[in-house]
Amino acid sequence: MPGRLYEDYFDLQLRFAARYAGLAAIPRREAISRCTNLRRRFGLADASGAQTWSRFLDTLPDGAAHEEVLERTMSFHELHARPAESPFGCFSYDAPDAQGTLRIHFMPGERHWADSPLGDARLPQRLSELRALFADVRRRHPHARRVRGLSWLYNLAGYKRLFPPEYVASIALPAFAVHLNGSSTWGQVLNHRQEVKGRLRDRVLGNLDATTMHAPWRAFPLPALSASCGISRFHESFG
Repeated sequence: MPGRLYEDYFDLQLRFAARYAGLAAIPRREAISRCTNLRRRFGLADASGAQTWSRFLDTLPDGAAHEEVLERTMSFHELHARPAESPFGCFSYDAPDAQGTLRIHFMPGERHWADSPLGDARLPQRLSELRALFADVRRRHPHARRVRGLSWLYNLAGYKRLFPPEYVASIALPAFAVHLNGSSTWGQVLNHRQEVKGRLRDRVLGNLDATTMHAPWRAFPLPALSASCGISRFHESFG
């Protein structure tokens, strides 16, 4: 992704965090951790990245102008980000937790930006990726019991058609607070070329006010939805 596109995306997230910090009366660095996915975008989401992430936050004094914060963010990203392509194309997964539930993710890489990764022409490719992913799960995690997802994409028919009917039937609003430190909500502000959607940017920033301060994910037009079912349904569909 060219730097300019990253800059627009980071600019929006930093403006959102600054507004949230003002509404919630918290330090900007806390708002950045709570309301942006920068840590994940920098490849620092796991425990091993905690110190590096903390060092980044230390470079962002509360009194700094937005332009300075954005420039420091861009510089840090250029130095530290290490984008990785998934072996399963647009999909990836987290290893099963203690209860045997694994989580799936959808994040198109640069090679998928030419056209919509959820368009009709790409349906066979997406299904092939899911077959490869669940073949890997069978080999490496034979004791996995359930599949779970959380994403704004479950609002889209083009995404839902990829999955078993039982999984689609389970789609619902989550019964828990939605975190903004991943792409389950933030992803909707980007088009398939990873460009920020101008009208959506203004809407998201405009919707963050005193009424949404305690649930900032509600500032986004499409809610992140959850889905879950037994993994056997996926093995039957993609076996």
